Amino acid sequence: MHTIKILKSPKRLSLLLFCFLCSFMANAQLNNKDVEVSIDALNKAIISQDKGMLEKLTADELSYGHSTGLIENKPEFEKNILTGTDKFQSIENTNQHIQIVDNIAIVRCVSAIKGTNNGAPLDLKIGLLMIWVKRSDGWKLLARQGYKLPQ
Repeated sequence: MHTIKILKSPKRLSLLLFCFLCSFMANAQLNNKDVEVSIDALNKAIISQDKGMLEKLTADELSYGHSTGLIENKPEFEKNILTGTDKFQSIENTNQHIQIVDNIAIVRCVSAIKGTNNGAPLDLKIGLLMIWVKRSDGWKLLARQGYKLPQ
């Protein structure tokens, strides 16, 4: 009976819809924050060459595409980070946009990367598209594709 009265009152219905939207937006922001934390943790794991964190933050089905066209699976990605010629000092993402659809997060950003390649300075600015999947133990990077930005 009370439900019918609430729905018949325009003010109460408006208040109910407003509360629902606020709750929905707060939940979306929390989910985005969780994805942001995972992205930051992955960047730190790449810089510090932390195999345990790389393992934790990437899906077994990982497809990791570089802006050069090289594509790696999870074992290749981990090996390259841990023993490859690139050593990373900083990774800074800007213009990051996160869209969550069910248990998938679609992330686009510009990434400024500094480090060395075979001892020579490495200073890249690339675009990234990342796909993260939410699993029972947190967000995992499922796919990443780097691309060259227009000059």
